Parts: sequence; structure tokens; C-alpha cells
Amino acid sequence: MLFAAERLMTSCHLSIDLVIGDVAITQGKSYWACCVDPSSYLVKVGVGLESKLQEWFQVPQDVVSPRYDPDSGHDSGAEDTTVEAPPPYAFLTIGMGKILLSHGSALTSRDPNGCTVPLPPRIGICLDYEQGKVSFYDAVSFRELWECGVDCSGPVCPAFCFIGGGALHLQELVAHKQERKVTIGNFAKLD
Repeated sequence: MLFAAERLMTSCHLSIDLVIGDVAITQGKSYWACCVDPSSYLVKVGVGLESKLQEWFQVPQDVVSPRYDPDSGHDSGAEDTTVEAPPPYAFLTIGMGKILLSHGSALTSRDPNGCTVPLPPRIGICLDYEQGKVSFYDAVSFRELWECGVDCSGPVCPAFCFIGGGALHLQELVAHKQERKVTIGNFAKLD
């Protein structure tokens, strides 16, 4: 089932709920973490170009079906001249207490096939906006799970997709957390 998760996004009739973060990232590096309930059916954790996430969520399911082919039907060669751009979103797929890792990327997996790893207690997501790169970590051991490019030509938002039900606990953005200085007598305390 995990291997079919990418196709599941566009060809199933399960309930799909997309949650887009209310904070758009437009510069710098940002890091946050979340805990995914291991009993969740399928959860996708990641980031996406704000405009494309909203567009994706509003597109009717039959348009994004594998049966729909946006190809013009002729071999003009026009499709071959496009430069490969980074994808508008990047998601890590989680289900049944495991993480599905994409083939063909540099992974640090203990699985000899490089396909799945056990779900850690917390997953960290680090977005480097200027580099157009997102990295996913085991937020307990800080071991990198997966890294990929993402389109950062506009505001990028954290995004979470629940397929068939699931739950997660989001920890607040760590990189954007401001320290508050409180003075007590001659001592300063940082919260």
C-alpha cells in the first residue's frame, strides 16, 4: 500500500484532507517538527508553493486522474524543450508506522532496498528557501531521512495531507521562535 501512495493521491476515492500552514516562508532557513500518530492510515508531511497547493486542492479529482493525459497527442518535440524545474511541492509519505522513501535519491536508510524506514517519534522539516531545498530528519537523532529540491519562486507553506484519516501534533516553528528577555533584579532570564 505504501508503494502505491503516490498514485493514491490522484486515483482514489478515499477522503483526502489537505492542511496548509498559515505562515508562508519567503526567505532564509526554517525548521519545524511534528509527531505523526503511528496508527494514521496515510499522512504526507512537507512543503509546497502556496499558489500550487491551493490550486491542487481545488482541482476536481477526475482532472488529476491518471486517465487524464495533458499531452497534446502529437510528437512535436515541444514537450522535450522544457527545462526540468523543481517540483512545486515535496512530501514525505508516512503510513502504518513507516516512512516511504523515494527511489533514486541519496537516502540514509537501513533498509537494503532503500524503500521504507521505521517512523521516528518526531519528524523534522528544514526548508532552505534560497537553495530551493527541503530536508526531512528524524528529529530525535537528527539523522537525515530524505532531501529534495522544491520550487521557491514564491511563498512556500508547510503542508500536511491526510488520506483516509490520521493525526499529527505540530510543534511550533523553531527557527522563527523569538527569545523573550525578562529582567528580574540584576538577573536576566531568557524564555
